[in-house]
Amino acid sequence: MGEQVVGDETDAVGTGGPRTRALPTPDLSAPDPSATDLSAPDPLTIDAAPDDGHHDLRNRADLAVLIEEFYTRAFADPFIGPIFTDVAKMDLTHHLPIMCDFWESVLFDAGAYRRNALAMHAAIDARRPLTEAHFERWLVLWRQTVDDGFTGEVAERAKAQAERIAASIRRRLAGGTGSAFETISTRERLGADGLIDRVGGDSGDAARLS
Repeated sequence: MGEQVVGDETDAVGTGGPRTRALPTPDLSAPDPSATDLSAPDPLTIDAAPDDGHHDLRNRADLAVLIEEFYTRAFADPFIGPIFTDVAKMDLTHHLPIMCDFWESVLFDAGAYRRNALAMHAAIDARRPLTEAHFERWLVLWRQTVDDGFTGEVAERAKAQAERIAASIRRRLAGGTGSAFETISTRERLGADGLIDRVGGDSGDAARLS
């Protein structure tokens, strides 16, 4: 860049011509302080919350994670653990897919459960009476396990249905009626018996539970 004329002053030797002085050539490689730094964070942007790994129960795979963790805790629990390990002598490897069938049918209308939950609990109760405290401890562990791993509408329904199921089984065992051994062939009948929430519509035997 050439010299620039500054002002309209007379030079020192009195020639009357304009006096000039050289200005430094600007460094075009230097950053312009007035330019916007696109790499800088926008102060109006809110960072997304960190992912804590929680999501809703979505499918059988999620149920398997939940149920395995629940029974791991239940087996280790000093109060109800012996019922599973000493009385029922439950093999988790064998029992896990059965319980996945049950909860998949309850929560997702899968119709995979083919057993009588009432009869199984009655058999355990005959060997060691199941008290209200046992059922309450079971519910505490279930709610904690759900909350520790999952968040959402289905997770909330899993907790609500567990409370309903526990109350119904406890009521049947206390009453000692023969209905505790009836085969429950559909999800609608399970709802009618008070084991789970009733379901709407006429889905019929689409979700079989027996």
